[in-house]
Amino acid sequence: MNKRIVFFYILVVSLLLLVGIGIRRTPSDTRNDGPMLKKVSVRHLNISSTSFSIVIIGSSGYIGSRLLHYLQRKQEWNAVGYDRIIPEQASHEIITEDLQKFRVVVYLGGLSDRTLCRDRPNDANQENVNDIFNLAKRMLPSQLLIFASTSEIAEGYGSIAMNETSPVQAHLFDTYVGSMRRRENILQKLSLGYTSAPRMIGLRFGIVTDLSHNQRMDFGHMAYVCEAFLGGKFNIVHPDATRSFLGMTDLLRAVTIVIERQKIAKRFDLFHLQSFSASTSKMANAIALATGAHVLASNHSLKNINNGFSLNTSKFRTTYNFVFNDNQDQIISERIYDVPRLCLGQQSRIDKDSVPCVVCGSHEMHLVLDLHKQPLANDFRKQSDKALKCERFPLRLVRCPKCHHAQLSYIVDRAYLFSHYLYQSGTSKSIKTYFEWLAEKIIDESRKTNGTVLEIASNDGSQLSEFSKRGWRTVGVDPAKNLAKLARAKGHTVFVGFWGTDTFPSLPSPESLDVIVAQNVLAHVSSPVQFLRACATVMGSTTRLYIQTSQCEMYETGQFDTVYHEHVSFFTAHSFQKIATLTGLYVINFEITPIHGRSCLVTFGRIKIPNTAFITTFHKSLVPSFSLALQKERNLGLTDAWFYVKYQAQALSMRKWIVHQLTHLFAQRHIIIGYGAAAKGMVLLHSLLEMPNRTWEFSYIIDDAPLKQHTYCPGTSIPVRPTSELDRHNLNQPLTVVVFAWNFWEEISSKIRLKTFKKGIKNVYILLPFPRQQLIKINSNFESIITQNAFRILPWPFQFPFLRRPVLLLSYLVNKTVLLSSWIRHHAPMFDIAILIDYGATDRSLQILRSEAPSTWKIISSRNKETTSRIIDEEVKSYQKMYPRTWKIVLSTDELLVHPNLRQMLADTESSNDSIELRFRSLLIVPGESISIDPFTSLLNQQTRYILNSTAHQNLSSTALGYRYIHRYQYGEDGDEHHSTRMDSWRWANTGFIADYRYILSLWHMKDKLSVSAHTLTEKRILNGQVSPNPDITPSQLTKKNSLRVYIDDLQNLDPSNDDLKMAHRLWREMTDH
Repeated sequence: MNKRIVFFYILVVSLLLLVGIGIRRTPSDTRNDGPMLKKVSVRHLNISSTSFSIVIIGSSGYIGSRLLHYLQRKQEWNAVGYDRIIPEQASHEIITEDLQKFRVVVYLGGLSDRTLCRDRPNDANQENVNDIFNLAKRMLPSQLLIFASTSEIAEGYGSIAMNETSPVQAHLFDTYVGSMRRRENILQKLSLGYTSAPRMIGLRFGIVTDLSHNQRMDFGHMAYVCEAFLGGKFNIVHPDATRSFLGMTDLLRAVTIVIERQKIAKRFDLFHLQSFSASTSKMANAIALATGAHVLASNHSLKNINNGFSLNTSKFRTTYNFVFNDNQDQIISERIYDVPRLCLGQQSRIDKDSVPCVVCGSHEMHLVLDLHKQPLANDFRKQSDKALKCERFPLRLVRCPKCHHAQLSYIVDRAYLFSHYLYQSGTSKSIKTYFEWLAEKIIDESRKTNGTVLEIASNDGSQLSEFSKRGWRTVGVDPAKNLAKLARAKGHTVFVGFWGTDTFPSLPSPESLDVIVAQNVLAHVSSPVQFLRACATVMGSTTRLYIQTSQCEMYETGQFDTVYHEHVSFFTAHSFQKIATLTGLYVINFEITPIHGRSCLVTFGRIKIPNTAFITTFHKSLVPSFSLALQKERNLGLTDAWFYVKYQAQALSMRKWIVHQLTHLFAQRHIIIGYGAAAKGMVLLHSLLEMPNRTWEFSYIIDDAPLKQHTYCPGTSIPVRPTSELDRHNLNQPLTVVVFAWNFWEEISSKIRLKTFKKGIKNVYILLPFPRQQLIKINSNFESIITQNAFRILPWPFQFPFLRRPVLLLSYLVNKTVLLSSWIRHHAPMFDIAILIDYGATDRSLQILRSEAPSTWKIISSRNKETTSRIIDEEVKSYQKMYPRTWKIVLSTDELLVHPNLRQMLADTESSNDSIELRFRSLLIVPGESISIDPFTSLLNQQTRYILNSTAHQNLSSTALGYRYIHRYQYGEDGDEHHSTRMDSWRWANTGFIADYRYILSLWHMKDKLSVSAHTLTEKRILNGQVSPNPDITPSQLTKKNSLRVYIDDLQNLDPSNDDLKMAHRLWREMTDH
């Protein structure tokens, strides 16, 4: 009894302590702040009159969540937060009595999403203007209101720093910026008109960049860094525009000092907060240098470009004796250091509508990929109007962070799906071969010549037939009556029903059952635990259970086409481990088989526990094959959220690339068809069809399954036809085949070759979606890759090998600015350092370099007044000698080195062979119909014709070699000179080429000097010797005796005339997204 009394008192005291602690807690965003922030309701706060109390409105936002956590660390302050996403914590719900207890109110609320502001202007005005106005009216004169505004109010000032009192250019404002300006004006009016109003300080924030408890990743450095790592390239718009940036650390310090010195606050004041300003190009180029990602600038009208904005912060710095410390290189470095957390973003990623995990039962399911609503992949109809009306269901892939299982968030009724199934397993030659191999393997492992096999989901009996041929007794179970009938006709015993749900009393006894085979069915059931327990029930002590699931490596290549309604589950080694412990099984072997895009084949045995049907706590040592599979998944990061962010990016990139190819091919009059009406093909088809602004269409889909022929694809009017449909193809039109059944590519390629070349169709192209996206041209006996998706996930945390030589670019400046911005942007991801020797450039060259080049690019004034070739050569060599332990290349500002990943290639070269010099072929680019140049778009996208003959290359441009070289000699020579080296010290680079635009740019300048039109300077007139690259020659001096007969090719050609240059054509397409 005494023990009970003591326990009771301890319990009461503990509860009182918890309640006491709870009173002091403050609210915050329960979704994102984890254990860092305190959480309770703040209604009717009991705030001490002696404490310095602060409230943050919008405390769950990107800035607010960081600021609240920062201020709560100050013991002398009592900081609490309100946020409208928490019930009863919107600003208008704060009781006035409670509001007036705070010394300082920091208002960070409002509607900052630009799309929402644009689409809902009334809401923008209510949230961003009226809400804070009504709040301020309820405050006291003794209180201080600090409110956020935006640096974009300075739009139009460009690189000229705007003062707080400078006039604004309101005609440039969008809905969001306009509402922020109205916020400032209405609060200033309130302050001037009412003595009862609180003191107010408005802070115009530069674009805030840093990590936060409620992370954003949709603007500035954060957006570009994430895009860089999740694709190897990123897109920018308005490259010349200036942007104002504010590091989060500077912001926190600035707000803190305003609070600390709140007594000096005026009735109303505005301050600018900016750590630094930079052009979009400079920001992008700095990120490119740090990551190796390529920058793509949008081509847009010059009329639509605003100068951007920057802020003059002298008022704030003087008033508060403040120094802004954050800088661009530091911010980029910090963002890269935390890339996984940064790229997860502010999204919860929890799919609230998902069914629980079908393995462990957890309700915490995280969204991986949303394929939106799609019809059932095998719901083919005989009439197109009925096919178009097929019912659609949600199709989202989710994962369980507890057992690492992946599955669909919505499960369609299994009886509806499988009672009449159209997929036949025996229609593919590859599958038949695989069935033979599997039967041989299983029989060998069983060591029996006349055993008994039970196949679950026996389909048309094709797999069972391979066992019966070898003398085994065969039994099958399948829910599809139509398929069971086909299997019985082959001599098998087949029961109709759903395994794990229905009962089958006539099955072989456990001890007489040698093998259970279940191929591609465990992933289809809504309760795999129940399914495997049913297997364990009929298993004897020696029975082996073979479970096969397809696309075991789907994540590694971004495959998502097996995500369809029939497939509920996507097993991993980790989720196999969990489900085995739940069902009384253990793993005997784990292997990868080359079927259905590499499948998992897992062999199970039943745990031998006397008098116990199942035991969930049994632990058996793992076999090596299974241990290796688990370790491989951990090495890949499959147990981390960052892994799935990369998978999603890869899947979306794949879809975008295929649509891009189809758009170009259809524009060139290609007939586009598909091959394979399998379920995976329908998923991919619908994911492509839903892309906006589609200009292409599928004429038909070929399939070898008789049950699907002469039907229509679910949800479309696209017909399914037999292979004989190719006999009807117009020989004059090129044909592109999207191979939906890509896992049978070798078999399908033989069929396509046989059909198309027998028919006489010569221009046949294949688009392979997986495992790597490729556009292939096939001929009668060979195939060549035209282009492939250049998407790559950048390695993290180290983008490049830790021990490597830096890569140095050397060049010289003359008065040529047409290409300079694009030249800097193009080379920024390739070089660690650049030295540009200034020979007295008098145009905008120096200004462009200072405003756009990365910080490691140095401008050095020449020591010489003359600019002869010899003097430039000697000076360039002298700087090469200063960097003996680097890779070095000399390029003029008219030349582009085209390479996907130069620094990685050089690191690999140095570690794998003794080459100290790599050579790149140089292509002299010549104009086509026009020499007009868009300065915002890479010349690689604008001028693509080049001279093929190397002799003509030198004749047209006397200073041009047919190659450039990059080297690591201690004392190098200029690339324009011939030099002798040992033949074993250099080799041709496997990838990369030089695009030499000096001829085009000479003509560009000559056009103005000679007062001729761009049309005059066409390729034909150049090649006839009617135009010279020498700008000092007048038209009257041009004679045909200088005529050159050379061969012209175009990088855009799918089939280059010279086999040696196929690499250049392919690389051009990959680098320019063609």
